[in-house]
Parts: sequence; C-alpha cells; structure tokens
Amino acid sequence: MTHYVIRVKGTLSRELTSAFPSLAVHPEPAQTVLHGYLHDQAALAGVFNHLDMLGVDILEVMHLPQPADREPD
Repeated sequence: MTHYVIRVKGTLSRELTSAFPSLAVHPEPAQTVLHGYLHDQAALAGVFNHLDMLGVDILEVMHLPQPADREPD
C-alpha cells in the first residue's frame, strides 16, 4: 500500500467525505485534505474519478514515502 495526500479546493461536507471511507479527512480554510493508504494505482484512479464525478477540483496530490517501521503490504 502507498500513502497519498490529496488536497482539494473547498471544504467538503461530511456527506461528500463519507464517499471516501479509506481516507482520513482534515478540513482546512478553503481546502480539504484527504489522506490514507491506497492499495494500488487503480484505487488512486478510483478516488480521482469519484472526486471528478462530485465536481471537486484537485489542487495537489502527494505520494509519501513509506515509513521505515512499516512493512510493505
């Protein structure tokens, strides 16, 4: 699994963020940060497609390095 951080424009409602149960949500002023571990590129593409269907603008995507103490899945 790979840890991703996805920053989107605007503050997403609880209803919208519930569409991403595998990601943690941190609202920030005028932005929302979704982050969590996704199994593969297909899962990441699924998140992108879902955000697009919801009309949410993606501002930034970061792939975080795996911590040394976490074993690969």
